[in-house]
Amino acid sequence: MKILHTSDLHVGKKLDGISRIDEQRDVLNEIIDIAIEEKVSVVIIAGDVYDTFIPSSEAENLFFEVLDRFSANGITVVAVSGNHDDENRLLASKALASKRGIYLCGSENSFDGCSLNKIKVDRSGAGFIVLNDGDEKVFIATVPYFGEVPIGSAVDKEQTFSDRVSSVFREVLSAKCSDEAAILITHLFMLGGSRTDGERDIDLGGVKLVSPSAIPGDFVYTALGHLHKRQVISNDRFVIYSGSPLQYSYDEVGVDKSVTVFEIVNKRVENLRAIELKKGKKLAKISCLGVENAEEILKNYTDFYVDLNVISDRPLLFDEIAELKSKHSNITKIRLELVGGAENATATGRKHLSDKELFVEFYRCKYGAEPDEEVLRAYLEIMSEE
Repeated sequence: MKILHTSDLHVGKKLDGISRIDEQRDVLNEIIDIAIEEKVSVVIIAGDVYDTFIPSSEAENLFFEVLDRFSANGITVVAVSGNHDDENRLLASKALASKRGIYLCGSENSFDGCSLNKIKVDRSGAGFIVLNDGDEKVFIATVPYFGEVPIGSAVDKEQTFSDRVSSVFREVLSAKCSDEAAILITHLFMLGGSRTDGERDIDLGGVKLVSPSAIPGDFVYTALGHLHKRQVISNDRFVIYSGSPLQYSYDEVGVDKSVTVFEIVNKRVENLRAIELKKGKKLAKISCLGVENAEEILKNYTDFYVDLNVISDRPLLFDEIAELKSKHSNITKIRLELVGGAENATATGRKHLSDKELFVEFYRCKYGAEPDEEVLRAYLEIMSEE
């Protein structure tokens, strides 16, 4: 059974207010094309399908289009929710989706196996689904993101969070039969993983870190979601974050994106490899000496989203910022690094400004326009209350 692992699609996610839905469509279609070319039987999505609990209709439509195309090509999909998803909303269509080989899984699964695909469901239950392609039976533990107390489990308050998670894994695994290979799909922050700014914090200062030892040894592959960089937590046990399909934050600059493909043969993992994704714009952080230098450098980054740092010995004029943004719509951030004593001069020069004047200056720099009266009035009312 050949399997493709991806996660953290974040359908509907924006970059500093810029929609990336077209890029997401392109990269998700690229993943489908890879699955077809590689003759993949099953695609695993390890959480964070959407970017928000209440995704836009545009985001939901795109995800349904992607599932439809997987199904039309005879590819089974198994997905769980992440910390960005509303599990109930994600699973709302599971009864219909399962008829086409799309299994939207949670802590309780009940699928009847009437899929039109080659892959059949042998059985399903609390936190698991068993797939059968005629050659291999694969027991898949489907453990979505959960909060402090795992749903439906007896919790010992003296246990660490990692111990609680391990208890859930072991409870689910107890339903596995001896002739089945075991795979785990889950969404969490594992000890040893490296996070980026694109992930919503689920760590709470280290309390929710999960040790790799929490994963029972019977799992031959663990498909992790949550962290956006591809990371191998354990080479020996194949505990892997596939990472997000697009660069979603500027600390992912230079990070290649990929999906992980592997085979289950005689209950073992074989032929595992990462396949690079090429669709979607990359992100770049650029520093330049003044506006003129910025113009010159930006010519080489027309296909990137840019975080621009302008080093200058004077504050930038409003017109200069507006012109840069007008010429280069791919700039999502402009920051000024004052050198040569200009920082102190600027700070002193602003001391005489009123709250209204300071807000107007900030708004101009941020949005390249004047704030409307309603926004300005609301800000001043808040300031007066403070």
